[in-house]
Amino acid sequence: MKDLQFYAANLYSLDCEKTALLYARLFSLSILSSSKNHAELSSPNGFSIFIDKPSIHCNVTPGTLSFCVSELNESSFDLDPLSLESFHEKEKYASFLDEYQNRIWIFEKK
Repeated sequence: MKDLQFYAANLYSLDCEKTALLYARLFSLSILSSSKNHAELSSPNGFSIFIDKPSIHCNVTPGTLSFCVSELNESSFDLDPLSLESFHEKEKYASFLDEYQNRIWIFEKK
């Protein structure tokens, strides 16, 4: 494929407006568009996230996002209402789940 470029990551939701607001708040993302069935967010570095409600024309499943931070410690986790799935202090990564089973990985990268 010529000119193939990464475009966006996709997440599952039954209320895309609510999920867009949550992710915008937790990860400082900008909401580009939002409705009950679809939302588009963007990070300051241009990374796009689509949030979709399943339909006959949109077969979406739970997805995964990965973020990195300069220092990871359990006391810095403030991602309510995401639930902590696992924290690996020695390996310096953690995973969280939202109410739709989308997974968020956060790892330390120095």
